Amino acid sequence: MRLYSQLTRDERHVIQKMSYSKVPKKDMSKYLGRDRSTIYRETRRNRTKGYNHREADDCARVRRNKHKAKLDVNGVLRLIICFLLMEKNSPEVIAFYLKDTFPDDCSMHLSHEAIYQWLYRQRGVEGNALLSHYLFTGRRKRQNRAHAYKKRDLVQGKRTIRERPVAAQEKSEAGHLEGDLIVSAGNDAYMLTLVDRKLTHTWGVSVPSKDAELVSRAVVEALSALPNGFVKTITFDNGTEFSSFKNIESALNCTVFFADPYCAWQRGLNEHINGRIRHYIPKALSFAHLTDEDVNDILYSINNRPRKSLGWCSPSMLLEQAICCT
Repeated sequence: MRLYSQLTRDERHVIQKMSYSKVPKKDMSKYLGRDRSTIYRETRRNRTKGYNHREADDCARVRRNKHKAKLDVNGVLRLIICFLLMEKNSPEVIAFYLKDTFPDDCSMHLSHEAIYQWLYRQRGVEGNALLSHYLFTGRRKRQNRAHAYKKRDLVQGKRTIRERPVAAQEKSEAGHLEGDLIVSAGNDAYMLTLVDRKLTHTWGVSVPSKDAELVSRAVVEALSALPNGFVKTITFDNGTEFSSFKNIESALNCTVFFADPYCAWQRGLNEHINGRIRHYIPKALSFAHLTDEDVNDILYSINNRPRKSLGWCSPSMLLEQAICCT
């Protein structure tokens, strides 16, 4: 059994953000579940003018990979991956498919991270530049979300994410949700999204504006089909559209919490699901024309797709089981 694994790009991204917020390295190691020496070694070996997760990941990869990538020399593997990408499969699903289809052929096995890295290295190669468009994000290169943190006072009466129950933090119980508002290009439409932290099931509804009263009613509407008591907590960001959270608490008999300002990674699952929705409605396009049926079709597609984190079950399947046990 392997006792150690390399830091991932996502973990390096968290280290970068925490570094900008001057979070002590011992707290970083505790949050990431890594030894403190790992964090110290990472920031010492892979920093340039300052710690940047992309540059750190590149430095680590150069040291680790002294040979050509498997996809650069295996044409059959490359063809299969390109085909599966065009069928709108994510790199994680592709990695699972390869191991399931070729269980005894290690030359056909590849991690999802290796697929991502190969894709983004192809952006300057003729004929391969458009492959990244088949990803959920559609980006031609990995996005650097680094920015300086600013302090923002919380509105009095809000509960911070640190007060959230252990069951919500550890994802050990269904009914603990994260919520956000997706903005259409031109700010002419909005979509409320809510996702269960354990089941990863997503609810969504169109909202005509960011008015706090309208948004609070939309939250109640989106979750109205669930049994009483199923929703226990909801965690939002600090947008003013969620300032009427007490109406949500009263209508759903739940407790609302708020993430720290400029810490989207504290609602990482919700941000990930929003990225999947953006695959259907890109940022550059307005979705003011979308009907309720269009929104439901998008959510149906997302909720019925098998997930590696769920043992290759779909969120819809797990939600049905959770409701039956309520």
